[in-house]
Amino acid sequence: TLGGLALGIGLLEDNAIVVLDSIVKRSAATNEPDPTDSSRALPFSHRVAATGAQEVLLAITAATLTTVVVFLPIVFVNKEVRLLYSGQALTINYALLTSLFVAVSFVPLLVSRLPSSVLASLAVSARHQFRRVRRGYQTALKAALRFRWMVVFVVALIFSIAVWAYGNVLEREFIGSSEQEDFTVFVELPTGAKLEISDQAVAKVEEVLGTVPEVDTVSAWVKPWSSKVFVKLVPLNARQRSTREVVDAIRPKVEEVEREFREAFIYFEERQEVETNEVILEIYGFDYEVLNQLAVEMLKRMQTVPGLTDLKLRWRRGRPEWQVQVDKQKAAAIGLTVEEIANSLHAKMQGLRATLYHTEAKEVEVITRLEEEDRATLDQLRRITFTLPTQQLVKLEQVANLVPAVGPSKIWRKNKQRMIQVSANRGRYPFGTAAAKTYEVIRDMPFPKDYFWRFGENYTKMLRNERELPFALGLTLILVYLVLASLFESYSQPFIIMGTVPLAATGAVAALLATHQPVNVGALMGMILLAGIVVNNAILMMDEVNRLRRKRHSIRLDGAVVASALSRLRPILMTTATTVLGFLPMAVSRTEESGLWTPLATTVIGGLAFGTLLTLFVIPSLMLIQGDMIRFVRVRIIDPIRLRYGKTVSPGAHDTVSDTVPDTDPSGGAAGSN
Repeated sequence: TLGGLALGIGLLEDNAIVVLDSIVKRSAATNEPDPTDSSRALPFSHRVAATGAQEVLLAITAATLTTVVVFLPIVFVNKEVRLLYSGQALTINYALLTSLFVAVSFVPLLVSRLPSSVLASLAVSARHQFRRVRRGYQTALKAALRFRWMVVFVVALIFSIAVWAYGNVLEREFIGSSEQEDFTVFVELPTGAKLEISDQAVAKVEEVLGTVPEVDTVSAWVKPWSSKVFVKLVPLNARQRSTREVVDAIRPKVEEVEREFREAFIYFEERQEVETNEVILEIYGFDYEVLNQLAVEMLKRMQTVPGLTDLKLRWRRGRPEWQVQVDKQKAAAIGLTVEEIANSLHAKMQGLRATLYHTEAKEVEVITRLEEEDRATLDQLRRITFTLPTQQLVKLEQVANLVPAVGPSKIWRKNKQRMIQVSANRGRYPFGTAAAKTYEVIRDMPFPKDYFWRFGENYTKMLRNERELPFALGLTLILVYLVLASLFESYSQPFIIMGTVPLAATGAVAALLATHQPVNVGALMGMILLAGIVVNNAILMMDEVNRLRRKRHSIRLDGAVVASALSRLRPILMTTATTVLGFLPMAVSRTEESGLWTPLATTVIGGLAFGTLLTLFVIPSLMLIQGDMIRFVRVRIIDPIRLRYGKTVSPGAHDTVSDTVPDTDPSGGAAGSN
């Protein structure tokens, strides 16, 4: 929720900026009569505040609703994404709806309290300070509109390149990993190693860690052959190196400890909140010996991938044991089954609960089994007797043999199948790239019948994320279109407005490429948010075009487009600047959780900045291209049909778009547009 508030700060001022700009422009144009104005009796400041806010009410309402609806598709994505971003979405939506209410109520109220002289000075100051930018944009816009088809073609070509880069150049991962202040050092010795040896190995590791300045505290959990050393670093703002850099610096020193202790294996593991630091491969089958051989071969192949670190086999060879192999024929001949023999052995060796001994405060479990001196040796085990239904005594050695073997230390099952895991830290690679490189080296590895492998759940989550979030993005675009179509009461104008989305997507891809960030949940959520933000600029332009054409019926489309673009240039640049600056701290943040929010902020900043720059030229070009197409259909299709059936043609039907772009005065009005 705090992240949503930080992201929403840059969006909150947009509505107020648009309303205030409209009021200031209205105060500068008071000498122009307005036949629709029924509030001439009101004071000057009251009148311009009410009229200015009313003129942009539709635009800011549409802009706010398009940003609000982009978060609705979150309900269709997986649980992890909902938990991570639902609070952010609700915070931004509540803040935006509140800012809309403030912009249409309190802002006009506060402006109405200003003296008329202050409003007039604001209008003059704004017009003079922005005149040079307006003139430069006017010149560039007129050139772009003259070659509007070329402009759209070039932008479409750039968008095609961005789509190709998104699918072939950008790397993938499930979600950005957050910076952790602690990690664990695993010290693995051969099965059966003594506790003293493990303690010595752990002490050597602690000595190495004591020389690292970033280490704050060290604690250890020592066990006979598998120990852990827990390391906590100083806060990120108090050190120069990241946790991964610290681990990479310690790794060569720890290898010396491995060489000192025979068959020791020491590896590192960072705490994973979202499980994307490790590439995990799961091997399924029945026989653990076969599984172990396959896992070792897979581990050797993964070692050929440069950059992967801490490759390990998540399975430990079992300890020596004696197995009781029952001769089923002999046992059946005397009336015993394997189950009866196993249960009887368990009762005599491990024991069974006979009763509970109750005291005033507790109950004590009473176990019955053989005395320890009667079950201490193999010979005593062979002479354990079983009582048959005929009261005849039979020794274990008469129906079974004791065979030395190695039993599994642990039996891992997943989906009711035995499994061994092989894993590696992704190192410098994004998770998707590390998984792809791993797949390349093991895809042709032969497997016996009924044995197979697959990636762990973190890879499955990444694939599911790549399916669900693009679907959510498509649903977002549909919702944005529905909002725009309902507010503008048009089927075609929303398509022009949504022409800004490909422009923003191009900028988002370019920003990810420039910052070397992979595509993850944060980046895709940024694109979803961007789909609702970037259309706001086009909404301002389209609303102004419609207002001018309703107010001046004789104005041509090209005159209205140029006048609207110049009139809305200042609020578009101001709202874009406030939004970009609002997202900038999160984009450059290097705190512990910056990996979760930086991709989102980077995507929004790149997409909005690039999209706004092109929106100022592409959207006016699309408006005129739509007029060209309408004129072509009228001239080539509709008018010949009307003439054929004896109907008259409207004399102004062909005057929608002129061949030249009209000049406009600096105040935004079209000259020569009669």
